[in-house]
Amino acid sequence: MFKLKEIAHIIIAIILFAFVINFLSDFNAFLIALLIAFIILAVNILAKKITAYYLETEIEQKIWHFQRWGFFERSHFKKPIPIGILLPFLAIWLSYPYGFLKVLTFLQFDPKPMSARVAKRHGLYRYSELTEFHIAAIAAAGIFATLVLAVISYFFGGYASWILTLTSFSVYYSLWNLIPISQLDGCKVFFGSRILWIILVVLSLIGLGFALLVV
Repeated sequence: MFKLKEIAHIIIAIILFAFVINFLSDFNAFLIALLIAFIILAVNILAKKITAYYLETEIEQKIWHFQRWGFFERSHFKKPIPIGILLPFLAIWLSYPYGFLKVLTFLQFDPKPMSARVAKRHGLYRYSELTEFHIAAIAAAGIFATLVLAVISYFFGGYASWILTLTSFSVYYSLWNLIPISQLDGCKVFFGSRILWIILVVLSLIGLGFALLVV
């Protein structure tokens, strides 16, 4: 279900996420931030993995990278730039010493249809091709699951400081990844179903209102 390289990318994202949550904090606070980052990313990724499995699709998480900068075939860098590492890291340092600019865009996923995409649960329909809507559904599942995590932690997690942080950053992570650019989840949802994208944005903004109340 998870490839070794994929796990390595996820671990990097968790560490960077924790660094962004508690910028220049003490070691104990960083450990709590690691737990928060792990929970958010685990919920998000597992929701996408399960949805992809139902759609007879494999997805691989990797650090968000940027390579093509224009429309022409030659308009690309020789090697992909790991913007999922550089952008959050630079943003947090540029807002030194407070670290208020917390960019939470670490990962992207690449979908790949399984060799056999015909299953009884699909009835008479043959999923021989992976459509943009299927990709949008996979990405949306991760965003929705992260928002559900925020709701559960807000209403049932009590008032422990780390739970409130988990609630807030679950919403922040959803909003950042709904930005419809490059290979972020938001771009996949936007081009697969604009209605679905709007619904998720509205839900995330409502969640943002609650998140700001608990900060």
